[in-house]
Amino acid sequence: MEAKFSPRVKDVITFSREEALRLGHDYLGVEHLLLGLLREGEGTGVQILKSLEIDLTELRKQLERNLSTAATGTIKNPSNIPILKQTETVIKITYLEAKEFKSDLIGTEHLLLSILKNEDNVATKTLGRFNVDYQTAREEFETIIDVQQDGPRAEFPGTPDSDDEDDAFGAAGGGAGRGGARRSDS
Repeated sequence: MEAKFSPRVKDVITFSREEALRLGHDYLGVEHLLLGLLREGEGTGVQILKSLEIDLTELRKQLERNLSTAATGTIKNPSNIPILKQTETVIKITYLEAKEFKSDLIGTEHLLLSILKNEDNVATKTLGRFNVDYQTAREEFETIIDVQQDGPRAEFPGTPDSDDEDDAFGAAGGGAGRGGARRSDS
């Protein structure tokens, strides 16, 4: 399987660079990836955080407060800021996260999970203050997947799932209308 970045993840990476520059940092860190994710604001990664009832504005504020003392000031070459080794590792792990969920595209959800997999960074520590860790985010993502796959169902009399009169309106019915890609429960 050859996974590639979704357009949203490409935007997040662009926004991450812009966030690093805005904060006066001459490097791209994991914390900038999270800021980029928050700035993009619409991907599944953000949906996971919203489902966990995280105040995204407060998360951003706390993250920026944790970074403000690290600002280096003048940036010599803003068009080419280096990516920290830890950030490269996070980006590489997104591929493994996507592969585990049998996804052909690397999405913002895989980026969020990858950030949380490494506990030794400002982004993960800040998320931890909001009680978000890898396992919590993964479970929420799996819940989102289940809802998307099960989706709203419209079952009517005479459909293959309504074999008897008691089930005529789908009260105890099965899977008519289910669709989408299957994932492993590993």
